[in-house]
Amino acid sequence: MIMLALLCAFSFGAIVRVATADPSYHTNCVGHGFLEGADYTDGSFFARVDDGCNSGYHECAIYSYGVWRGGTATGPAGICNAWSRNYGNYTECAGSAYTYASGLFSGHFHYAPNRCI
Repeated sequence: MIMLALLCAFSFGAIVRVATADPSYHTNCVGHGFLEGADYTDGSFFARVDDGCNSGYHECAIYSYGVWRGGTATGPAGICNAWSRNYGNYTECAGSAYTYASGLFSGHFHYAPNRCI
């Protein structure tokens, strides 16, 4: 019974971890996520979805403190790259990246590795 409880707890932890899109950048056929600037304190970060795997539409957006600040989309293919500095000057640790690629993965968020919120 204890082993079953531990297995369920581990499985739940893995599900929660996938749902929050940790780590900040990963690959699901194409790389996507939150990319830091040159320094964690420079306010420069990106939401990016790489091209490939026959995905027809990519969307990426910058959020700061959970508020949409701006974004971009590509179609029928291409690299989607939203840069925080195009929308203002935001604290990187409070930033997040929304990413979506049609036919590959649903829209979800990635967060800064030095998350402050």
